[in-house]
Amino acid sequence: MKKILIVLIVLFVLLFVGYQAVKLSFKPKYNGEINMPSMSAEAEVYFDDFGVPHIYAANAEDAYRSLGYVHAQDRLFQMEMMRRVGTGTLAELLGADLVEVDKFFRTLGIPKHAAWSTEEWNKAGNSEWKSATEAYIEGVNHFIQHGKIPIEYTLLGSEPREFTINDIHAITGYMSFTFAMAMKTDPLVTKMARTLGPEYMKMVSVHTLPEHHVIPNNYPKRDSITTDLVIENSLSALLEKLPVPLLEGSNSWVISGSRTASGEVLFCNDTHIGFAQPSVWYEAHLEYPGFSYYGNHLAGMPFGLVGHTRDHSIGLTMFENDDQDFFEEKLNPNNPNETIYGEEFRPLKSRTETIHVKDGESVIFEVKESIHGPIMNEVLPEIGKLTQNPVASWWVYVLEPTVALEATWKMARAKNIQETEAAVRMIHAPGLNVMYGDKAGNIAWWATAKLPIRPSHVNSKIFLDGSNATDEPTGWIPFEQNPMSINPASGFVASANNQPDTLSNGTFFPGYYYPGDRWYRISKTVTSRNDWTQESIKALQLEAINENHPINAKSMLAVVDLAAFKGFEPAQQAIENWNGSHDLESIAPTFYYKWLYHTLHGMMADELGEDDFQNFIKTFMYIRSVPTLIRTDNSPWWDNNKTEAKESKSEIVKIALGKTISELSEQLGTDSEKWLWEKVVVLEHPHPLGAKKPLDKIFNVKAPAVTANEESVNKLPFTLNPDGIYKVNSGPAMRIILDFADLEASESVLPTGQSGNLFSPHYSDQAILYATGKYRPMLMNEDVIKGGGRKLVVRP
Repeated sequence: MKKILIVLIVLFVLLFVGYQAVKLSFKPKYNGEINMPSMSAEAEVYFDDFGVPHIYAANAEDAYRSLGYVHAQDRLFQMEMMRRVGTGTLAELLGADLVEVDKFFRTLGIPKHAAWSTEEWNKAGNSEWKSATEAYIEGVNHFIQHGKIPIEYTLLGSEPREFTINDIHAITGYMSFTFAMAMKTDPLVTKMARTLGPEYMKMVSVHTLPEHHVIPNNYPKRDSITTDLVIENSLSALLEKLPVPLLEGSNSWVISGSRTASGEVLFCNDTHIGFAQPSVWYEAHLEYPGFSYYGNHLAGMPFGLVGHTRDHSIGLTMFENDDQDFFEEKLNPNNPNETIYGEEFRPLKSRTETIHVKDGESVIFEVKESIHGPIMNEVLPEIGKLTQNPVASWWVYVLEPTVALEATWKMARAKNIQETEAAVRMIHAPGLNVMYGDKAGNIAWWATAKLPIRPSHVNSKIFLDGSNATDEPTGWIPFEQNPMSINPASGFVASANNQPDTLSNGTFFPGYYYPGDRWYRISKTVTSRNDWTQESIKALQLEAINENHPINAKSMLAVVDLAAFKGFEPAQQAIENWNGSHDLESIAPTFYYKWLYHTLHGMMADELGEDDFQNFIKTFMYIRSVPTLIRTDNSPWWDNNKTEAKESKSEIVKIALGKTISELSEQLGTDSEKWLWEKVVVLEHPHPLGAKKPLDKIFNVKAPAVTANEESVNKLPFTLNPDGIYKVNSGPAMRIILDFADLEASESVLPTGQSGNLFSPHYSDQAILYATGKYRPMLMNEDVIKGGGRKLVVRP
């Protein structure tokens, strides 16, 4: 027995020593010195208790060299994944499973567009943002050359190549692809329009309905603003293979001093992005003469997209405007390499793409383009199932080179609201809601994007006729007519991915907007008082209430015999008394979502088929359409067209109720008092290598159950399903709150941690804070930072 104990002790010591040796070989360097020859002067980097770097430098170039280095040591593998998505080279690192993903992004044209943007960048003259970007790239590459390369490369048997400006443009392209809603939605809408009658289409919210909440515009007097008028079997399955998350939605609201206790602007932002490890945003605080900025950076991006100086703050949500159309082309019957366009023929262009595959042969394929854009049939299976005609993607983003680096540089350095707007208008795609507040008391919201003018007869959600010139966009809406609100009388601006109100030119611009449940709760709450503080506003940012769900539930209750709940009265009472809260000890959401799934499946799967029903519940239409679908008694969707009888709402809902009670009894037991929401909610932040067992146990970050919900302010959504286990797939990628009355007391929190390095103490040190609704400081006070932080000196 003693020998066995000794052997176990020795094994434990060897494992411990081995782990410490590995950790020492790979962990980031937060103390000491590094030498970087390109530095012009010494810079100091202080890391706070959560691993956020606070960089003090003599000039911009040295600050961004230092940022590039520390960003890479914490997030290099994330940068790798981001640039490989944008350059269509995932299969080269991860193998044949990613070939179809690479083909998709190459066909869509993101790598081609990145190369074009790089060409234009290289042609441009010197500029401050160009020097800073090149300095950042130097810092990243110095780490690649001399730093401790993350363990992921060792496991994959690979080494990172040096970082380039083309990689940054490719990452910008990935960001612009964002939520891919047109590609998820338009083929489905086109199929429904072609195969079902108009009475079916009335029940689904393809476009914004009158009962949805819109964002009010408040246009400024133009003499107060500087102007520059310038006229496997599904996509969802393919995107699930992406090793990086997609941008999905977001909330932001800015409250003027008329509604705050301090009398100064209160600023809130929480961007909604797919959960992943590491989480999307990397925080960094930069100080050099003339510049003081705390920013949130995407991996591989030198300038923070979200952030604040001591005088102003910038936040973002997704605009969700429709910037992509699909044109169904007609081929010349005598020449398959030409399309018909009016009375003429237009040649199809083609290019050859080569995908290098790890441990496999390279894949060579051809991409064809019509005058409208690349032909998507082979990479979008939903299109291939719908038509044999070539369908081209017309996408605003690829129509001109990106100037996102210049725009974000200028947004961070704007001295006033006028300079901020001048920078904001440079972003042509993706569509963003830019939120603004400043020390002078101004608040603003701009929806920035190049908005096409479409002919009045065009339904942008349905495939257009590529041979008909009258379906083409006819120009661009001037930026001055974009949605915006500058210092409104209401005392607040807010955006939550919902429809902006009619533009000043009378246009109700189409998009993939959410119904406005979140915006309504924000608006209703903010206008309820005039003494908001940084502490009191947290309750709104963490709120998990949706007022629409209880109305849907009561509509279903009204058409069933309540005797069906015999023995399950607690569940009945929970649904009857539900206020829309998703508290972890609630019963109602556990019951509601399963009942809702079976009800919708009973309504729609017969018409759509199983695959397209599953696609439907992953689109914005699902969220927007549920109230109409559930509450309309005479909808044609209620009838099961697979049977001779004509089913009613009551019959479908009753069958769904029976399935719900039976399945929950089997899943959670027959005591419905124990059907608690916390028992069916799962939150895990997946690492790219976590898709392979047992690496998930090592790299993924598990978190406690959270108040998962659909369309509450603290949005933590999941895919509706019959299994009754709800895996939260996205949510706030940070929660920022700052009061200009005390900017140095600003707070935020990340979903997991600041570092993507497995051996960093900041890999997951915020996961519990995040899940339990806590915050931590965003430090800008030099005495506090230098008094307690670890120090890394970057020397020439």
